[in-house]
Amino acid sequence: MMRRIGVVFAMVALALLGIPSAATAATSPADDTGRSWEVAVSSLASDDTAGEYALSFLSVDDGSARQVGLQDYDSVDGLAYAPDARTLYTVGFVVDELDYEHQAVTAHDATTGDVLWSTTAGDAGSRYFPMIAVSPDGAVAMTTGNDEARVDLVTRASTPFDACAGGFGFATGAAFSPDGRAWFVCRPALPAAGIELRAYDVATLSLVDTVEIPGFYPRDSRIAITPDGSTAVLSNAALATPPSVETTLRIDLVTGAHGAIEQFTAGSIALSPDSARAWVASSWYADDRALHAVDLDATAVIASLPLAVGTFANPLVTPDGSRIYMITEENTGGGWEYAVSRHNADTLAVLGDTPLPGFGVDLAVTPDQAPVARLTASEPNSPVTFDASASTVEFGTIAEYAWDFGDGVSTVTTTPTVEHEYAEPGEYTATVRLTSSGGTSTEDVYTGQQMLRNGDASAVATVTVTVPEPAVPEPAVPEPAVPEPAVPGSGVAGELPPAGFQGAWVVIVGFGMLVAGALAVVIVRRRVQPQRKDA
Repeated sequence: MMRRIGVVFAMVALALLGIPSAATAATSPADDTGRSWEVAVSSLASDDTAGEYALSFLSVDDGSARQVGLQDYDSVDGLAYAPDARTLYTVGFVVDELDYEHQAVTAHDATTGDVLWSTTAGDAGSRYFPMIAVSPDGAVAMTTGNDEARVDLVTRASTPFDACAGGFGFATGAAFSPDGRAWFVCRPALPAAGIELRAYDVATLSLVDTVEIPGFYPRDSRIAITPDGSTAVLSNAALATPPSVETTLRIDLVTGAHGAIEQFTAGSIALSPDSARAWVASSWYADDRALHAVDLDATAVIASLPLAVGTFANPLVTPDGSRIYMITEENTGGGWEYAVSRHNADTLAVLGDTPLPGFGVDLAVTPDQAPVARLTASEPNSPVTFDASASTVEFGTIAEYAWDFGDGVSTVTTTPTVEHEYAEPGEYTATVRLTSSGGTSTEDVYTGQQMLRNGDASAVATVTVTVPEPAVPEPAVPEPAVPEPAVPGSGVAGELPPAGFQGAWVVIVGFGMLVAGALAVVIVRRRVQPQRKDA
């Protein structure tokens, strides 16, 4: 019995102290910090890894790397991520069970690197490295190499076609514009000169647009398209007339107008999320090997960093636009060393590097993902507290909360909670729009080969609050009037005694007089009572 009484007293004490029991403890808020972006690299494998080629995955946060060996691959060339960052697609040459080599598109689990499936996308041949571009919706891939092909990434069906038919040789590069059209860089058959950019409808593979660039010859020109869809950038294009100056081309996809930067470049082109800059490398068979930053509006090099040794650097930019990654190699005298270097995007200063097991071929970076917004509101008192702390993000952190309170007032914070006072009663729909540290919110940023920022409506959340009418105070009830006492000799009856202390004094004195009078009557009665006669 005493134990039960003790338990009861303990529970009462906990309740009085406000300490929740284990069964009702509040859950911790969601973690708003995501994982690191990764840079995927195709390269020759190390001696102790199964397969001649390998995929390496480099953490953007700390530079650490993990490697997955790939068996039965003669090469792994082009790389591109799915928009949702769950799958990495590669194109290269694969040897099948009959020892027959063919060009294949392979899907890999982006977390483990494991092969999910593979499909043939053309026969093997002696043409340039095959490249791959994944459409903005992630449904289709286009490849170049020995054959151009459309690969349905859902059904895995591959459809080869000749993107450069009619007097042209083959496509040296492929890219999608944000509207979903597939563009190919068509190289003319020797000795003709002139570049054609051809756009195809993805569903029908019918030609829908052509941009002619006379006077230039594409060597192994790659193509990238700015996120706004207005401009294409081509690397490694040479003037067709002597002297054969190497250039990088900027092409207006609407008017066909183009400008040339007299700078040799090779390999892929990285584009900034705001469409203002490009990064290219002049690093293959050139005396002025360097990484260059290009102002696209001015069509001019604005920064350069010399490179020691020539290679296909294939620079890429991180989703936030702050860092550049590229492949490097160096002859140390005792052998070749290969690495992926990272650079400040503005100054091109080296920030560090990560060694590779062998010669690097191509790079791709995981697309940043939109945050998932969750929003609650406190009771509609004044002010109302809005809380988005349960929101989550897959990569990086949530950098910005843009609030719209539904009454014409808005603000931006870097924290997930905010208070707001409504001036008028009514029903209001409040909205919060989140932006990740990679710059991703609701809008996509796509640069030709893959998504850079995968925007989504999940970055927005709403909540409705009803602000009640202000409470109306009850009318005051007046106290009943008390008549004042009469003033002696005034002839006025029924007057109240004065209020406050004086009135109380009058009452007390009157009560005392009444008691005194009663005592007097008793005493008088006893005194006038007749005396008893003695017996």
